[in-house]
Amino acid sequence: MSADRAAVLNALKSLQPAHRDLIRRAHHLGSTTEHIAAELGIDEATVKRELHCALRAMRDLLPNRHCA
Repeated sequence: MSADRAAVLNALKSLQPAHRDLIRRAHHLGSTTEHIAAELGIDEATVKRELHCALRAMRDLLPNRHCA
């Protein structure tokens, strides 16, 4: 396993379960925020806000990476 992949997996494991689930639904399964909101029975704006928080937490957990 590459170091980058290991870092991402470790960061995902460190997230709150709800944030991990949102990232899984949006980025792994490709669900829209509208679809996620309908599945969870919550407002789409809430999904967008929480997904943003989840991605920010991921960024904060990952070591500094520079684009090539």
